[in-house]
Amino acid sequence: MPARLFGPLVSTADPAAHRALFRDVLGMEEGDPTALTSADARTLFGGAVSGADVSALRTPGADAGVVVCRFSPDGQETIRSGESKVDRDALKVVDFHAPDFDAAVAHARACGYEVVESQAEYDLVGEATLREAHVRAADGVLVAFLGGPAPFFADFVRVTDRLVSEAVGMTLPLSDAKASVDFAREVFGWDVVYEYAIDAPSVAALIGVDEPLDVSARSIGSARHEPYLSLIDYGLPPDVGVSLRGRSAAPRRGMLGVVVLADDLDEVRRAAGAAASPVVDLALDPLGAVRASVVVPPHEIPHLVVEVVA
Repeated sequence: MPARLFGPLVSTADPAAHRALFRDVLGMEEGDPTALTSADARTLFGGAVSGADVSALRTPGADAGVVVCRFSPDGQETIRSGESKVDRDALKVVDFHAPDFDAAVAHARACGYEVVESQAEYDLVGEATLREAHVRAADGVLVAFLGGPAPFFADFVRVTDRLVSEAVGMTLPLSDAKASVDFAREVFGWDVVYEYAIDAPSVAALIGVDEPLDVSARSIGSARHEPYLSLIDYGLPPDVGVSLRGRSAAPRRGMLGVVVLADDLDEVRRAAGAAASPVVDLALDPLGAVRASVVVPPHEIPHLVVEVVA
């Protein structure tokens, strides 16, 4: 069975703020945090850290959620600065389906979060008309609510009877996706599970850019109905925005990477070769006891790969 994308790996100096977002706004159940030793933290995340507190949250009814890390020392920089909305080579948004779009937006605002006023309505060419709004959180973390026809989203999510679904996926604008797609196929067993193009001026307004966009994406993962990575091409000249390659490194704050569930961690590590760290054993409630390794694909965004120990 291919490895499955679980959700984002978030780095922060304030874990409680992010746990509140994913719990109160996005309906996840949180587990107890665990502390990594200095040696284990460095094994997974590199020599710039001397420790880490790690906590996981999970969407009931789905193998999807988020892992939140506070590193020692605290990161003094965020991965994304917010100055350019079309910078490439770093994770940008985690998407959730909102069956009642207006209710989800109202609930997020009632919880005290800023929701970007410019809500995009756009056509996935040949597929469906969607609505999208962005919730801004600490450390540059961005959450999107996606509204649209229930039959369309039935192909992508399992949770449809609550305010929001499990994570549909995460967007990752890349300068060049080919090497990363090949790596994901060889190491995780992923393939392109969905391709789409977007046609709407409102997307530029939502993102916050003046340039016309010609957005296309290839989504890679284990299946369309599991969370996936949408590899985005904005259709912009290369001198618009910059590459953030290499900035997704602990202890910088923000959407640091992704979390992957694997049935056979050793097989993933063999396929990844030198791109995989040694194994660390830890308790990751609510998943339980896990074996973990960090795999760094060609785009240099860390993938925390965990095998749940039965």
